Amino acid sequence: MIQYDEIKFSDRSQNYCVCIIDIVNSTLVTARMTDSDHIRKYYAIFINTMATIARNFEGMVIKNSGDSVIYYFPNTSDSSNECAFRNVLECCLTMIAANSVINDKLYEEALPAVKYRISADYGRMQIAKSYASLNDDLFGTTVNLCAKINKKAKPNSMVIGGDLYRVLKSISSLRNDYNLKPAGYYSVGFKETYPLYSVTSKYDEPTIGDFMQIPELKPVEKHPHSIPILDNSGYIQHGMKSGRVMLVDDDQDILTTFQALLRSQDIVVEAFKDSQEALKHFALADPTRYDLIILDIRMPGLNGLQLYYRLKAMNSSIKVLFVSALDVSEELVSILPEVQLDNILKKPVERDYFIFTVKRILSDVKEDRIVTDW
Repeated sequence: MIQYDEIKFSDRSQNYCVCIIDIVNSTLVTARMTDSDHIRKYYAIFINTMATIARNFEGMVIKNSGDSVIYYFPNTSDSSNECAFRNVLECCLTMIAANSVINDKLYEEALPAVKYRISADYGRMQIAKSYASLNDDLFGTTVNLCAKINKKAKPNSMVIGGDLYRVLKSISSLRNDYNLKPAGYYSVGFKETYPLYSVTSKYDEPTIGDFMQIPELKPVEKHPHSIPILDNSGYIQHGMKSGRVMLVDDDQDILTTFQALLRSQDIVVEAFKDSQEALKHFALADPTRYDLIILDIRMPGLNGLQLYYRLKAMNSSIKVLFVSALDVSEELVSILPEVQLDNILKKPVERDYFIFTVKRILSDVKEDRIVTDW
Protein backbone atom coordinates (compact mmCIF):
# COMPACT_ATOMS: atom_id res chain seq x y z
CA MET A 1 0.00 0.00 0.00
CA ILE A 2 1.41 3.38 -1.03
CA GLN A 3 1.75 5.86 1.80
CA TYR A 4 1.25 9.56 1.10
CA ASP A 5 2.35 12.39 3.32
CA GLU A 6 -0.64 14.58 4.08
CA ILE A 7 1.54 17.66 3.85
CA LYS A 8 5.00 18.38 2.47
CA PHE A 9 7.04 21.44 3.33
CA SER A 10 9.20 22.97 0.64
CA ASP A 11 12.75 24.07 1.28
CA ARG A 12 11.83 27.70 0.86
CA SER A 13 10.37 30.24 3.24
CA GLN A 14 9.36 33.76 2.33
CA ASN A 15 8.01 37.02 3.71
CA TYR A 16 4.39 37.62 2.75
CA CYS A 17 1.36 39.58 3.81
CA VAL A 18 -1.39 37.27 5.04
CA CYS A 19 -4.99 38.22 5.85
CA ILE A 20 -7.89 36.55 7.61
CA ILE A 21 -11.53 37.59 7.32
CA ASP A 22 -13.87 36.09 9.87
CA ILE A 23 -17.64 36.33 10.45
CA VAL A 24 -18.68 37.72 13.83
CA ASN A 25 -20.84 35.34 15.91
CA SER A 26 -21.63 33.02 12.99
CA THR A 27 -22.03 30.03 15.32
CA LEU A 28 -24.79 31.77 17.22
CA VAL A 29 -26.44 32.95 13.99
CA THR A 30 -26.42 29.57 12.24
CA ALA A 31 -27.51 27.74 15.40
CA ARG A 32 -30.86 29.49 15.01
CA MET A 33 -31.30 28.25 11.43
CA THR A 34 -33.35 25.10 11.01
CA ASP A 35 -32.91 24.74 7.25
CA SER A 36 -29.55 23.30 6.22
CA ASP A 37 -29.91 24.87 2.78
CA HIS A 38 -30.08 28.30 4.44
CA ILE A 39 -26.86 27.58 6.32
CA ARG A 40 -25.10 26.59 3.11
CA LYS A 41 -26.27 29.75 1.32
CA TYR A 42 -25.28 31.93 4.28
CA TYR A 43 -21.68 30.74 4.17
CA ALA A 44 -21.49 30.46 0.37
CA ILE A 45 -22.56 34.06 -0.28
CA PHE A 46 -20.00 35.39 2.19
CA ILE A 47 -17.06 33.15 1.25
CA ASN A 48 -17.54 33.33 -2.54
CA THR A 49 -17.85 37.13 -2.52
CA MET A 50 -14.73 37.58 -0.39
CA ALA A 51 -12.70 35.10 -2.43
CA THR A 52 -13.64 36.93 -5.65
CA ILE A 53 -12.62 40.29 -4.19
CA ALA A 54 -9.28 38.85 -3.02
CA ARG A 55 -8.51 37.51 -6.49
CA ASN A 56 -9.34 40.90 -8.02
CA PHE A 57 -6.46 42.36 -6.00
CA GLU A 58 -3.93 39.65 -6.89
CA GLY A 59 -4.58 37.86 -3.62
CA MET A 60 -4.48 34.08 -3.38
CA VAL A 61 -6.99 32.22 -1.24
CA ILE A 62 -5.26 29.55 0.80
CA LYS A 63 -8.35 28.00 2.34
CA ASN A 64 -11.53 28.69 4.21
CA SER A 65 -11.82 27.39 7.74
CA GLY A 66 -15.35 27.36 9.09
CA ASP A 67 -16.58 30.93 8.80
CA SER A 68 -13.23 32.50 7.85
CA VAL A 69 -11.20 32.94 4.67
CA ILE A 70 -7.39 32.96 4.74
CA TYR A 71 -5.61 34.61 1.83
CA TYR A 72 -2.20 36.08 1.07
CA PHE A 73 -0.47 38.28 -1.49
CA PRO A 74 2.49 36.63 -3.27
CA ASN A 75 3.80 39.94 -4.67
CA THR A 76 4.43 41.27 -1.15
CA SER A 77 7.58 39.15 -0.96
CA ASP A 78 9.27 42.40 -2.03
CA SER A 79 8.72 44.72 0.92
CA SER A 80 9.32 47.78 -1.28
CA ASN A 81 6.60 46.88 -3.79
CA GLU A 82 4.21 49.79 -3.27
CA CYS A 83 1.58 48.42 -5.67
CA ALA A 84 1.45 45.04 -3.91
CA PHE A 85 0.88 46.55 -0.46
CA ARG A 86 -1.66 49.02 -1.85
CA ASN A 87 -3.52 45.99 -3.21
CA VAL A 88 -3.55 44.49 0.28
CA LEU A 89 -5.12 47.57 1.83
CA GLU A 90 -7.57 48.22 -0.98
CA CYS A 91 -8.63 44.58 -1.00
CA CYS A 92 -9.44 44.62 2.72
CA LEU A 93 -11.17 48.01 2.60
CA THR A 94 -13.21 46.90 -0.39
CA MET A 95 -14.31 43.84 1.55
CA ILE A 96 -15.48 46.11 4.35
CA ALA A 97 -17.31 48.38 1.90
CA ALA A 98 -18.98 45.31 0.41
CA ASN A 99 -20.88 44.68 3.65
CA SER A 100 -24.07 46.39 2.51
CA VAL A 101 -24.00 44.56 -0.83
CA ILE A 102 -23.56 41.18 0.83
CA ASN A 103 -26.37 41.92 3.26
CA ASP A 104 -28.65 42.91 0.37
CA LYS A 105 -27.99 39.51 -1.17
CA LEU A 106 -28.58 37.74 2.14
CA TYR A 107 -31.82 39.67 2.61
CA GLU A 108 -33.03 38.49 -0.81
CA GLU A 109 -32.51 34.92 0.41
CA ALA A 110 -34.34 35.65 3.69
CA LEU A 111 -31.06 35.18 5.59
CA PRO A 112 -29.70 37.18 8.54
CA ALA A 113 -27.23 40.02 8.01
CA VAL A 114 -23.52 39.41 8.47
CA LYS A 115 -20.73 41.31 10.20
CA TYR A 116 -17.08 40.41 9.89
CA ARG A 117 -13.56 41.36 10.95
CA ILE A 118 -10.31 41.48 8.99
CA SER A 119 -6.77 41.08 10.29
CA ALA A 120 -3.50 41.33 8.35
CA ASP A 121 0.17 40.97 9.14
CA TYR A 122 3.55 40.53 7.48
CA GLY A 123 6.40 38.15 8.11
CA ARG A 124 8.26 34.99 7.19
CA MET A 125 6.21 31.90 6.47
CA GLN A 126 6.88 28.30 5.59
CA ILE A 127 5.36 27.13 2.32
CA ALA A 128 3.83 23.69 2.13
CA LYS A 129 1.72 21.60 -0.23
CA SER A 130 -1.20 19.54 1.00
CA TYR A 131 -1.88 16.10 -0.49
CA ALA A 132 -5.61 16.91 -0.72
CA SER A 133 -5.23 20.40 -2.21
CA LEU A 134 -3.63 21.96 -5.26
CA ASN A 135 -3.01 25.24 -3.44
CA ASP A 136 -0.01 26.22 -1.38
CA ASP A 137 -0.48 26.42 2.36
CA LEU A 138 1.37 28.73 4.73
CA PHE A 139 2.59 28.02 8.24
CA GLY A 140 4.44 29.99 10.85
CA THR A 141 4.19 32.54 13.63
CA THR A 142 2.89 35.27 11.32
CA VAL A 143 -0.12 33.20 10.25
CA ASN A 144 -0.86 32.18 13.84
CA LEU A 145 -0.56 35.76 15.08
CA CYS A 146 -2.81 37.05 12.31
CA ALA A 147 -5.50 34.63 13.47
CA LYS A 148 -5.08 35.70 17.10
CA ILE A 149 -5.35 39.44 16.47
CA ASN A 150 -8.48 39.06 14.34
CA LYS A 151 -10.76 39.30 17.37
CA LYS A 152 -9.19 42.65 18.24
CA ALA A 153 -10.83 44.23 15.21
CA LYS A 154 -14.23 45.85 15.61
CA PRO A 155 -17.06 44.48 13.44
CA ASN A 156 -16.74 45.59 9.81
CA SER A 157 -13.22 46.95 10.27
CA MET A 158 -9.63 45.76 10.06
CA VAL A 159 -6.52 45.65 12.22
CA ILE A 160 -2.92 45.05 11.24
CA GLY A 161 0.05 43.88 13.25
CA GLY A 162 3.14 45.92 14.05
CA ASP A 163 5.31 44.14 11.48
CA LEU A 164 2.99 45.07 8.62
CA TYR A 165 2.64 48.58 10.06
CA ARG A 166 6.41 49.11 9.81
CA VAL A 167 6.42 48.12 6.14
CA LEU A 168 3.49 50.42 5.31
CA LYS A 169 5.07 53.36 7.13
CA SER A 170 8.24 52.92 5.08
CA ILE A 171 6.32 53.59 1.83
CA SER A 172 5.57 57.32 1.64
CA SER A 173 2.68 57.09 -0.84
CA LEU A 174 0.83 54.71 1.49
CA ARG A 175 1.40 56.99 4.48
CA ASN A 176 -0.25 59.78 2.49
CA ASP A 177 -3.30 57.77 1.38
CA TYR A 178 -4.22 55.77 4.51
CA ASN A 179 -4.85 56.44 8.17
CA LEU A 180 -2.87 54.07 10.39
CA LYS A 181 -3.93 54.57 14.00
CA PRO A 182 -3.00 52.69 17.21
CA ALA A 183 -5.64 50.07 18.05
CA GLY A 184 -4.28 48.48 21.21
CA TYR A 185 -2.00 45.54 21.85
CA TYR A 186 -2.02 41.77 21.76
CA SER A 187 -0.35 39.90 24.60
CA VAL A 188 2.20 37.41 23.29
CA GLY A 189 3.69 36.30 26.58
CA PHE A 190 4.76 37.43 30.02
CA LYS A 191 5.09 41.21 29.85
CA GLU A 192 5.34 41.01 26.04
CA THR A 193 2.90 42.94 23.85
CA TYR A 194 2.49 43.30 20.11
CA PRO A 195 1.15 46.65 18.80
CA LEU A 196 -1.96 46.74 16.61
CA TYR A 197 -3.23 49.42 14.24
CA SER A 198 -6.50 50.21 12.52
CA VAL A 199 -6.54 51.12 8.82
CA THR A 200 -8.89 53.43 6.93
CA SER A 201 -8.58 55.18 3.59
CA LYS A 202 -8.29 58.95 3.56
CA TYR A 203 -10.35 58.88 0.37
CA ASP A 204 -13.23 57.28 2.25
CA GLU A 205 -13.45 60.18 4.66
CA PRO A 206 -15.81 61.34 5.91
CA THR A 207 -17.33 58.10 7.10
CA ILE A 208 -20.94 57.35 6.25
CA GLY A 209 -22.09 58.29 9.74
CA ASP A 210 -20.51 61.72 9.40
CA PHE A 211 -22.16 62.73 6.12
CA MET A 212 -24.96 64.78 7.69
CA GLN A 213 -22.38 66.79 9.64
CA ILE A 214 -20.63 68.10 6.52
CA PRO A 215 -21.42 71.80 5.99
CA GLU A 216 -21.25 71.47 2.18
CA LEU A 217 -23.80 68.65 2.12
CA LYS A 218 -27.21 69.71 0.87
CA PRO A 219 -30.38 68.32 2.46
CA VAL A 220 -32.13 65.49 0.61
CA GLU A 221 -34.60 66.82 -1.97
CA LYS A 222 -38.07 65.31 -2.30
CA HIS A 223 -37.92 65.66 -6.09
CA PRO A 224 -34.23 65.78 -7.09
CA HIS A 225 -34.93 66.59 -10.75
CA SER A 226 -36.48 69.92 -9.80
CA ILE A 227 -33.26 71.35 -8.37
CA PRO A 228 -31.24 73.83 -10.47
CA ILE A 229 -28.64 72.20 -12.72
CA LEU A 230 -25.75 73.49 -14.82
CA ASP A 231 -25.60 73.42 -18.59
CA ASN A 232 -22.40 72.84 -20.60
CA SER A 233 -21.37 76.45 -20.10
CA GLY A 234 -21.84 76.38 -16.35
CA TYR A 235 -25.04 78.45 -16.30
CA ILE A 236 -28.02 77.35 -14.25
CA GLN A 237 -30.87 75.78 -16.19
CA HIS A 238 -34.34 75.24 -14.86
CA GLY A 239 -36.91 72.57 -15.59
CA MET A 240 -36.96 68.81 -15.95
CA LYS A 241 -34.05 66.93 -17.51
CA SER A 242 -33.83 63.33 -18.67
CA GLY A 243 -31.65 62.38 -15.74
CA ARG A 244 -28.33 63.02 -14.00
CA VAL A 245 -25.45 60.64 -14.57
CA MET A 246 -21.96 60.28 -13.06
CA LEU A 247 -19.53 58.90 -15.64
CA VAL A 248 -16.19 57.45 -14.49
CA ASP A 249 -13.57 56.20 -16.97
CA ASP A 250 -9.81 56.75 -17.07
CA ASP A 251 -9.79 56.80 -20.90
CA GLN A 252 -10.27 60.45 -21.88
CA ASP A 253 -11.45 59.62 -25.43
CA ILE A 254 -14.18 57.30 -24.16
CA LEU A 255 -15.11 59.77 -21.44
CA THR A 256 -15.53 62.56 -24.00
CA THR A 257 -17.50 60.34 -26.40
CA PHE A 258 -19.92 59.02 -23.78
CA GLN A 259 -20.38 62.49 -22.35
CA ALA A 260 -21.31 63.92 -25.77
CA LEU A 261 -23.73 61.07 -26.51
CA LEU A 262 -25.58 61.48 -23.22
CA ARG A 263 -25.76 65.26 -23.43
CA SER A 264 -27.25 64.94 -26.91
CA GLN A 265 -30.13 63.12 -25.20
CA ASP A 266 -30.72 65.95 -22.71
CA ILE A 267 -29.02 63.97 -19.92
CA VAL A 268 -26.94 65.89 -17.38
CA VAL A 269 -23.47 64.32 -17.12
CA GLU A 270 -20.69 64.84 -14.59
CA ALA A 271 -17.58 63.09 -15.86
CA PHE A 272 -14.52 61.97 -13.90
CA LYS A 273 -11.27 60.52 -15.22
CA ASP A 274 -9.99 59.92 -11.67
CA SER A 275 -12.03 57.38 -9.69
CA GLN A 276 -10.76 58.77 -6.37
CA GLU A 277 -12.08 62.22 -7.28
CA ALA A 278 -15.40 60.67 -8.29
CA LEU A 279 -15.67 58.97 -4.90
CA LYS A 280 -14.92 62.16 -2.96
CA HIS A 281 -17.39 64.11 -5.08
CA PHE A 282 -20.11 61.51 -4.49
CA ALA A 283 -19.45 61.48 -0.74
CA LEU A 284 -19.95 65.24 -0.47
CA ALA A 285 -23.01 65.42 -2.72
CA ASP A 286 -26.69 65.05 -2.00
CA PRO A 287 -27.33 61.27 -1.73
CA THR A 288 -30.04 61.57 -4.42
CA ARG A 289 -28.01 63.76 -6.78
CA TYR A 290 -27.37 61.00 -9.32
CA ASP A 291 -29.82 58.67 -11.05
CA LEU A 292 -27.14 56.45 -12.53
CA ILE A 293 -23.39 55.78 -12.22
CA ILE A 294 -21.58 54.51 -15.32
CA LEU A 295 -18.32 52.78 -14.43
CA ASP A 296 -15.33 51.36 -16.22
CA ILE A 297 -13.81 48.39 -14.36
CA ARG A 298 -10.09 48.54 -15.08
CA MET A 299 -8.90 51.89 -13.70
CA PRO A 300 -5.84 53.00 -11.71
CA GLY A 301 -6.36 53.83 -8.04
CA LEU A 302 -9.86 52.60 -7.26
CA ASN A 303 -11.02 50.20 -9.96
CA GLY A 304 -14.67 49.93 -10.94
CA LEU A 305 -15.45 47.08 -8.55
CA GLN A 306 -13.92 48.93 -5.60
CA LEU A 307 -15.75 52.12 -6.49
CA TYR A 308 -19.03 50.20 -6.85
CA TYR A 309 -18.79 48.83 -3.31
CA ARG A 310 -17.91 52.26 -1.90
CA LEU A 311 -20.83 53.97 -3.67
CA LYS A 312 -23.32 51.28 -2.66
CA ALA A 313 -22.18 51.61 0.94
CA MET A 314 -23.19 55.29 0.79
CA ASN A 315 -26.38 54.88 -1.24
CA SER A 316 -27.64 51.30 -1.53
CA SER A 317 -30.32 52.23 -4.08
CA ILE A 318 -28.02 53.89 -6.63
CA LYS A 319 -28.16 52.32 -10.10
CA VAL A 320 -24.88 51.27 -11.73
CA LEU A 321 -24.01 50.44 -15.34
CA PHE A 322 -20.65 48.77 -16.04
CA VAL A 323 -19.00 49.48 -19.40
CA SER A 324 -15.71 47.62 -19.72
CA ALA A 325 -13.29 46.09 -22.20
CA LEU A 326 -13.04 43.12 -19.83
CA ASP A 327 -15.26 40.09 -20.42
CA VAL A 328 -16.43 39.71 -16.82
CA SER A 329 -20.22 39.73 -17.14
CA GLU A 330 -20.89 36.33 -15.58
CA GLU A 331 -18.47 36.92 -12.71
CA LEU A 332 -20.02 40.29 -11.86
CA VAL A 333 -23.55 38.90 -11.93
CA SER A 334 -22.53 36.08 -9.59
CA ILE A 335 -21.23 38.41 -6.85
CA LEU A 336 -23.31 41.58 -7.28
CA PRO A 337 -26.94 40.92 -6.34
CA GLU A 338 -28.81 43.57 -8.30
CA VAL A 339 -26.57 43.79 -11.38
CA GLN A 340 -28.14 42.12 -14.41
CA LEU A 341 -26.40 40.97 -17.57
CA ASP A 342 -27.97 43.75 -19.63
CA ASN A 343 -26.46 46.29 -17.20
CA ILE A 344 -22.94 45.21 -18.18
CA LEU A 345 -21.78 46.46 -21.58
CA LYS A 346 -18.58 45.34 -23.28
CA LYS A 347 -16.42 47.87 -25.11
CA PRO A 348 -16.55 48.81 -27.88
CA VAL A 349 -20.27 49.38 -27.40
CA GLU A 350 -22.57 50.37 -30.27
CA ARG A 351 -23.74 53.99 -29.95
CA ASP A 352 -27.50 53.45 -30.15
CA TYR A 353 -27.45 50.47 -27.80
CA PHE A 354 -25.49 52.47 -25.22
CA ILE A 355 -28.07 55.29 -25.34
CA PHE A 356 -30.95 52.78 -25.23
CA THR A 357 -29.49 51.06 -22.14
CA VAL A 358 -28.91 54.32 -20.26
CA LYS A 359 -32.44 55.56 -21.05
CA ARG A 360 -33.94 52.23 -19.96
CA ILE A 361 -32.24 52.44 -16.56
CA LEU A 362 -33.17 56.11 -16.10
CA SER A 363 -36.78 55.26 -16.99
CA ASP A 364 -36.79 52.53 -14.30
CA VAL A 365 -35.43 55.04 -11.77
CA LYS A 366 -38.22 57.51 -12.56
CA GLU A 367 -40.89 54.82 -12.25
CA ASP A 368 -39.48 53.75 -8.89
CA ARG A 369 -39.60 57.35 -7.63
CA ILE A 370 -43.17 57.85 -8.82
CA VAL A 371 -44.28 54.74 -6.94
CA THR A 372 -42.34 55.80 -3.82
CA ASP A 373 -43.63 59.37 -3.86
CA TRP A 374 -47.19 58.19 -4.46
